[in-house]
Amino acid sequence: MHAIFNKHKYLNGIFVITALIIFSACSGDPPPVKGFVLPEGDVAQGQQVFLDFNCHRCHTIPELELPDSEFEPPFILPIGGEVYRVKNYGELLTAVVNPDHIISRKYIALLEQADRNVVLSPMPYYGEEMTVAELIDLVEFLHAQYSKLQPNYYQSHYRIR
Repeated sequence: MHAIFNKHKYLNGIFVITALIIFSACSGDPPPVKGFVLPEGDVAQGQQVFLDFNCHRCHTIPELELPDSEFEPPFILPIGGEVYRVKNYGELLTAVVNPDHIISRKYIALLEQADRNVVLSPMPYYGEEMTVAELIDLVEFLHAQYSKLQPNYYQSHYRIR
């Protein structure tokens, strides 16, 4: 009798867990996201933040016409475009709030070409000036500038005659 009771208890537990999984899938909530994600921002407002903080003086974005600037930076660094690995929210956020955290390989290569030794980002720190809402919108705008390429794995494995 004890074994039958435990079997029913086990089956009831499985039924409850299955029902919870099924009903939670029907809730309409988005699936959980892996990694760090900010609340949804506004791309258009993020573009305005990009302009307001003069990011366009040192950065270009493919297929986006930005106003001219009288400032002559030592290097222009592109943001966005077609890439095999899209920068995630955490990486973009870190690049904005702590520009010296990870220095772009492109920037380091440009420094080497110009015979410069300093490996600090020339990007200003805006932690005291930028609001959280501006930061969220800027990261949303930056993230929207990337499109992911699909690698062509089979190209070199076949010989064409």
